[in-house]
Amino acid sequence: MLNEPPSSLEFFRNFVAKSMPCIIRNAIRSEDGSTPLLLSLDDLVNICTNSSDNRNHSESKDMLLTVDVTPDGNGDCIRTVRERGKQGTRTRMFVKPEERQMTMTQFREELRRGHGEWTQEGQKPDNHGESLQDEDGLEIHDLYIDDDNDNDNDAQSNSSPSDDAVPTDPTKKMASVLYYSRQNDCLRTELQPLFDEGIFPQSIAFAQEAFDTGPPDAINLWIGDERSVSSMHKDHYENLFHVLHGEKLFTLCPPADIPFLHEGDFESGTFSSKSHNNNDSHEPQPCEWSVVSDHDNNASNQSNNDETTVKWIEPDIDKFIADSSHNNGNGGYGKRFPLMHHAHPIQVRVKAGEMLYLPALWFHRVTQTCETVGINYWYDMKFDSSNW
Repeated sequence: MLNEPPSSLEFFRNFVAKSMPCIIRNAIRSEDGSTPLLLSLDDLVNICTNSSDNRNHSESKDMLLTVDVTPDGNGDCIRTVRERGKQGTRTRMFVKPEERQMTMTQFREELRRGHGEWTQEGQKPDNHGESLQDEDGLEIHDLYIDDDNDNDNDAQSNSSPSDDAVPTDPTKKMASVLYYSRQNDCLRTELQPLFDEGIFPQSIAFAQEAFDTGPPDAINLWIGDERSVSSMHKDHYENLFHVLHGEKLFTLCPPADIPFLHEGDFESGTFSSKSHNNNDSHEPQPCEWSVVSDHDNNASNQSNNDETTVKWIEPDIDKFIADSSHNNGNGGYGKRFPLMHHAHPIQVRVKAGEMLYLPALWFHRVTQTCETVGINYWYDMKFDSSNW
């Protein structure tokens, strides 16, 4: 833990050159420089609806976000799906979130409404005994695949739930889990008016000099709560993650742990939701979730992208840690993924006003302990570094 930002030389010598994570306090300060920069979701909504861009117009205009949405907060992860038309055959698949557009204000309202319902239900989905779960405790959803041998009627049925789909209770309001987790330089693209307010620095000076790869490739904003999880993965970037509000929980594994993390190749798909109500109510409507194969998405969009297989880590490292601690290392999860006993996970809590330096290629699983806002800076890694 560093209480103040280090010099670029200290940072390079003690952390970058050693590929060693660390937490740095006061790395990004408020405008007057007296405290670390802190911003809640409410602060962001106020800024977005009163930005200088909006002040140039007679009417305030809320910023439009592209939000990741899932039925349970687990997107970009490996989960079990049930293939349509194959007598309920189950398969493991990499499933991405559905994307929806909404304003910052709408995002805040739906995020908190969903969290309130989740809390009232005892932090567990009330499925009335109708849902099926896989061995990781995730609900199993139907997978819709366009089969060339299907007739026209079958093809038409691909766009709607099959007869053997898991039923949805039409009286139950199923609030989806929202997570703003764009990884496309969103603060300088989708949220450029917010970035132009000058609240956030263009770069982290001591880090940019130490990395010696130029300005950040991307600056991203992250907003979510404890329901959302980013499964274990690695990035080819030097990562500086500053928590503006709440608390982030990182589970880290060094690059050398890759032989023990059960990484494999999986077909990919994307969540798709269908509402059972088309009225004008602003209340959350019952919906049914399914998974659409990316092979079908590419074909329907006439895409030239044939990459429908993803290399990803299958087990949830936190489930392994919890299972091992309660079963002296001999739990069922450890038996499913025995190589994980040789991994070296580290759990790190990053509080508001603190910044985590996450070296390139370190594996990380990320969640939040409450409603949390964060900003991260991605700098290109040096691919010719002696570390690799």
